Amino acid sequence: MLLTGDRRGTAEIMRRTGLGKVSVWRWQERYIEAGVDGLLRDKTRPSRIPKLADAKVAEVIRRTTEEAPPDGGTHWTVRAMAAATGVSRAKVHVIWREAGLVPHRWRQFKLSNDPAFVEKVEDVVGLYVDPLRPAGKQGRL
Repeated sequence: MLLTGDRRGTAEIMRRTGLGKVSVWRWQERYIEAGVDGLLRDKTRPSRIPKLADAKVAEVIRRTTEEAPPDGGTHWTVRAMAAATGVSRAKVHVIWREAGLVPHRWRQFKLSNDPAFVEKVEDVVGLYVDPLRPAGKQGRL
């Protein structure tokens, strides 16, 4: 700014300071807008990576907790969720960590699609309730 005050041109300021034209102009603009206070600390800048929309975060969490993966697997992987939602793998990992989700550690009881499942369960439970009776004769629970 001292060189600008001495009425030096942009080319000379660039040569003497080693800064590019855009940088020189930016510092000059900051001085014009805020005076010396504008030069005392670096201006904050937004992140290069835009924040993920809340709806997309909610979709990742909902699909993780409510839907089965499309490949027929037992749980979602980071790669499968990223492909299904269009979110990066790193962002899926961050979302899961912040939400406390660990799909690979979930244990869920899955009901059998066997038509005789109820009768088989009743027989097994009946053995524990009354072990001396033969299977199939325990009656309804």
